[in-house]
Amino acid sequence: MSVVDHIIIAVADLEAASQDYALMLGRAPSWRGTHPDYGSANTLFRLENCYLELLAANGEGWAGDMIKNVLETRGQSLCALVFGTEDCDAFLDNARANGLDVADPVAGHGVDDASGAARSWRNMHWEQSAARGIFSFCICHDDLSALPMAEPTGAGAMSAVDHVVVQTKSADAAKKFYGDQLGIRLALEHDVPDWGGTQLFFRTNSMSVEVIASDKTGDDDNLWGLALKTDDIVVTQKRLSYAGIKVSDVRDGRKPGTKVCTIKSHVMDVPTLLIEHPKN
Repeated sequence: MSVVDHIIIAVADLEAASQDYALMLGRAPSWRGTHPDYGSANTLFRLENCYLELLAANGEGWAGDMIKNVLETRGQSLCALVFGTEDCDAFLDNARANGLDVADPVAGHGVDDASGAARSWRNMHWEQSAARGIFSFCICHDDLSALPMAEPTGAGAMSAVDHVVVQTKSADAAKKFYGDQLGIRLALEHDVPDWGGTQLFFRTNSMSVEVIASDKTGDDDNLWGLALKTDDIVVTQKRLSYAGIKVSDVRDGRKPGTKVCTIKSHVMDVPTLLIEHPKN
């Protein structure tokens, strides 16, 4: 079984994007670094269940080329969904047994610009077509604790990712990729007549990959939007508003007992929902 390790957002100006995202999240960055071998630079925000990566082109390499292409074709947006495992061999055995043509692990490393701290990992890549057009791969960190938590800087800081939304034309293809090949549990599937399709929730590490399957979607899948958790949505909404971030009023969510609001600026043009779940 794999988890959602991190979610990548393509940005044009890393410094401006980092400031906006830190203000919106109410957290300081966990990491600022460059990837000379990849042609990219990044800012990371580690939350309770995964981390968010702002990625910009910085030189020549596969990651820089990907970001340039995303910015040219779609603008700033969610651009990659990265899965994680603690056991490369087990992941490879399951993925390959279920038809995913995944490459052997390749070592990678990074250094934090401010502290000089180092991290290392192994990446396992597959063709983008395996996820129907969404760029994705699997990572195995040598020591995840080398990436510190993003420290809160204000009231009502976001605590975690609640879900990430994928749009697809094929529910069966999503079940094969996320369920069979990546080993993520399909927790719920139901028809949504109002949307003209099927909604699937693949549940892992206290978050969901929410897949909306509809004939209205194009041939390629689309990594569409993001939902972030907060423990007190009223406090968070007030903080965002006072900081000059455009945010809607708090309203009842679709799931009984939840409260939500929509963040409309400082999110790199990514559709972003804020959600509070009922206290136990």
